[in-house]
Amino acid sequence: MQDSQMKLDWKRARKEPAPLEMLEELTAAALDIVDQASADRFMEQLALWLGCAVALLLDSDSGGQVHLWSAAGLSSNSRGLAISTPLAHSSWSTLALPYPELASPELVRSCIPLGESEGSAEQSQALLLFSESALWLPLRYHGMVRCLARGLHTALVRRQRSGPFLGSEFSLPQEKALLQSLNEASRDGIALFACEGQLLFANHRFSEMWGLDEALRSGSRDLLVTAAAAKVMDPAGFVARAQYYLDHPEVVGSDDIAMRDGRVFYRYTAPIRSADGACWGRGYYFRDVTSRRQSERALRLERDFNSAILDTLDALVVVLDRRGRIIRFNRACQRATGYSFEEVLDVTFWEQLLLPQDLELLKAEFVRLIESKQPRQLENSWMARDGKRRRIAWSNTVLLGEDGEVEYVIGTGIDVTEQRQAEAERDRLLAWEQEARARAEEQERRLAFLSGASGLLAGSLDEDSTLRGVAHLAVPRFADWCIIDLLDPDQSVRRILVEHADPTQAERARILRAHVPSLGATLGPGKVLRTGEAELLPEAALVPAGLEFRSCLCVPLLARDRILGVLTFGLMAPRRPYGTVELSLAQELARRTALAVDNARLYLAARQAIDLRDEFLSIASHELKTPLTTMKLALQGALRANRAAPQVETSPLSMPRSLETIEKHCGRLTRLVESLLEVSRLQAGHLELELEEMDLSSLVREVAARFATELEKARCELTLRADAPVLGHWDVSRVDQILTHLFSNAIKYGSGKPVEVEVGRIGGLARLVVRDHGIGIPRERQGQIFRPFERAVSSRYYGGLGLGLHIVHQLVERLGGTIRVESEPGAGSTFIVQLPCAVS
Repeated sequence: MQDSQMKLDWKRARKEPAPLEMLEELTAAALDIVDQASADRFMEQLALWLGCAVALLLDSDSGGQVHLWSAAGLSSNSRGLAISTPLAHSSWSTLALPYPELASPELVRSCIPLGESEGSAEQSQALLLFSESALWLPLRYHGMVRCLARGLHTALVRRQRSGPFLGSEFSLPQEKALLQSLNEASRDGIALFACEGQLLFANHRFSEMWGLDEALRSGSRDLLVTAAAAKVMDPAGFVARAQYYLDHPEVVGSDDIAMRDGRVFYRYTAPIRSADGACWGRGYYFRDVTSRRQSERALRLERDFNSAILDTLDALVVVLDRRGRIIRFNRACQRATGYSFEEVLDVTFWEQLLLPQDLELLKAEFVRLIESKQPRQLENSWMARDGKRRRIAWSNTVLLGEDGEVEYVIGTGIDVTEQRQAEAERDRLLAWEQEARARAEEQERRLAFLSGASGLLAGSLDEDSTLRGVAHLAVPRFADWCIIDLLDPDQSVRRILVEHADPTQAERARILRAHVPSLGATLGPGKVLRTGEAELLPEAALVPAGLEFRSCLCVPLLARDRILGVLTFGLMAPRRPYGTVELSLAQELARRTALAVDNARLYLAARQAIDLRDEFLSIASHELKTPLTTMKLALQGALRANRAAPQVETSPLSMPRSLETIEKHCGRLTRLVESLLEVSRLQAGHLELELEEMDLSSLVREVAARFATELEKARCELTLRADAPVLGHWDVSRVDQILTHLFSNAIKYGSGKPVEVEVGRIGGLARLVVRDHGIGIPRERQGQIFRPFERAVSSRYYGGLGLGLHIVHQLVERLGGTIRVESEPGAGSTFIVQLPCAVS
């Protein structure tokens, strides 16, 4: 703590010099040099006043060999080192010295020659001063320094000469006269007392300072002390101190004495010893330091005033030297960091207060400030003792010395931590508000978009119009390209629409329409049609027809757990890519579109069902009316014949023919009704099978025999290949029903043409083939003939309800088999039935 205070006092002394008093004190101290100890004290006082790390007093002999006479700042070991370089081929400014204390490259050497002008024969002595920077003394005081050098040279010459002189044959009065002349030359008041207390000597300056001529003439110590005590502010303390020095002749002491007239004397006292260490007496040295103490007091008051101002400021104030070391750290800085001034004094500020990531930036900024010498602003973070970070906004400037170079860097900062936190919170809230507003606006646009889509979809029950309207709505508001693919019940894919916003892309749109996605694709529409899961494709993942989409969305059209198709939306650069929000919007649009398409299909199916019903009712009424009309006519004829029997002779054959006609058409009517009932039972799921082992070949032959008359009437030649038994486990009546419908169809649509029937077995399946060579069935109608009330030809030319093949299809499926048709218009039709045998 004492070292730190000493450094602080030294720094303050450097900043607040009193050159005149300093030079006076040093000159007086030089004149007091009488031995090695007094020389060392002078050097230490010189180093302290001038702020030197090391001060050396050197001399050289006639041979040029340099010797250390006295020093401050050297260890005892260093004092014993010899200087090997002679002065003959060098100068004091460049002389090589062996002392470790001078190894630091930052020390600056200052040379003060003693004697005449440099290079003269008298210049055998010099003061070498080493400091961390050039000496602070202003140029106008350099003459005083030269005076100090001359005074020191005089004192040294006196000492050199006094040794031989004192040892010579000169008389004691001469020595006394010389000593008195030297003491009279001093600006200090000097009084020498013998060990017993009597006054030995007092110079003129002493008498002048104290005004004790009467007491001096008496030579009495006690009288002098009493007279002097009357002139001081603390007489009792003065007397007690004098008595203490008398009782302790070996003590060295110093203090300030406050006079009643306002002056202040600095008192230094030490024992006077001979060369062999014997005590001869005590010397008192008084110096008038009134002006110096007043200056120090004024400087202290000013310093305290400035410190109070700085410490009451909320602003942070840091003063650095040009090496970045802290020499001022106000109270606001201490509060902000948790470090006291003593803890950071002489510490390089970036080693303790800055974050590691900011070190290089702050070092570079410090160098730029030193080089430019212009004020600069900076904001950085400080790390406090407790680990918290404080954000500081700095305004930095420099203080120049007498040489125009930067001496100090002054930083004035404002702690903006809370402000920056508030700004960050404000920015966060603003960003959140903007994001919320953007989300609200996006939601509003989304709702408007979906509202428009809902209105469009609700206004049409046509599938093509619905899908085209969706594409027009999406392009260009939601996408640059819109592609719609539909999945048919047979799992075939149809591309029905390609919409785009750029008229120059017409050719590429045409190519895209011709391209049908594959259900085995690993991405894009084909994958979505297969999996039913929406897909957000990354950039350039889907490149159709040379188009490189910035982003792409594929969403399925799902209705009642069925995949109806897929909507594909593509964006071109520089539009923002699709994200999860756009994916959600596309899925909602697809859901509404699928619902509209499904409604359109249901509406179309309902219309078709209504048309089919109307056609069925027309056909059924015709089919039912025909046998009823025939039966009615036969009955009317029989009744007329019966009424006229008594009067008219009736042929015996007329009545049976009428009854046969009635019976025939009753059978036809019965079959029509049974067909309707059969369809009703099949659709209601009330059909029950009675399975038993049977021979399909035998049953085919029986049915063929039953249709012999009809085949003859239709002029159809039957070719039957059913020789080998084909055994299976089936319902005989249902298989008979299947054969009856197929034979009836072949005769009806192949009239006048051959009919071929073939029964066989392939593995575990029985195979029945019924082939006619009639009108045939168009390919586009082949998928419809197994539906109820569907026909391959017009009912105008061919009777029936259109239920036969539907009943066959349902019965075959109930028996676990399959039926298919192969046909070409004009080339006949071939029906192929396969049934599992179920027995070996």
